[in-house]
Amino acid sequence: ILGSALGMDKISMKQIALAHKIPIPRFIAFSRWRWERDPGGIRETLERQFSLPVFVKPSNAGSSVGITKLKDLDRLDEAVADAARYDYRLMIEEAIDARELEIGVLGNEEPEASVVGEIVPIGEFYDYRGKYVDEGSRQLVPADVPAEVSERARGWAVEIFLALDLAGMARADFLLERGTGKLYFNEVNTIPGFTPISMYPMLWDASGIGYRELITRLVELALERHRATRVEVDRPRV
Repeated sequence: ILGSALGMDKISMKQIALAHKIPIPRFIAFSRWRWERDPGGIRETLERQFSLPVFVKPSNAGSSVGITKLKDLDRLDEAVADAARYDYRLMIEEAIDARELEIGVLGNEEPEASVVGEIVPIGEFYDYRGKYVDEGSRQLVPADVPAEVSERARGWAVEIFLALDLAGMARADFLLERGTGKLYFNEVNTIPGFTPISMYPMLWDASGIGYRELITRLVELALERHRATRVEVDRPRV
């Protein structure tokens, strides 16, 4: 329950990553209540701390719903209003010119990381249309990245999996900044897509675990987790 909640909430997820010294893109968080009462203060903070473009996001959402890549401050009100349709907590995050990397994680107490994959979106970022509507986005498995980047990302994927108290499976997404080679944690997906052409099973297939074996492993991990968390309660005698 905790891992599912933290995995859905971008603000809390990123705060935990920071506590573990895993680099993330810079962001500011605020509530819809604060925006309604002090939009000028938030705009001033944005102008002082960031250069455009930035991403405006709801904290709780998936599939890039409610996210705007903001290039013009004149559209800030519109971007915040769209994000606020989906959550009370909102965030503004720096937009990094980066490659989008993804890693599958499998396990409970001793999770393993898959090979690194890469999403090449058809648009400026991997938005809802790029995921589900428009064709053209590509999945590269394995990704062509230096071994050092791969090992660091895989290590961080396992670390954040444990820090968020996840179980069974998750997909950890990273940003590899063009030009600098800096690696940033972006987010986790605690229930990633699982069709045969989804990234998660593709990553594990490239790591030596086929689709049927992966499903079997997940069932075994679920039973293992249930045994570990089950609390025996003494029933009163009749």
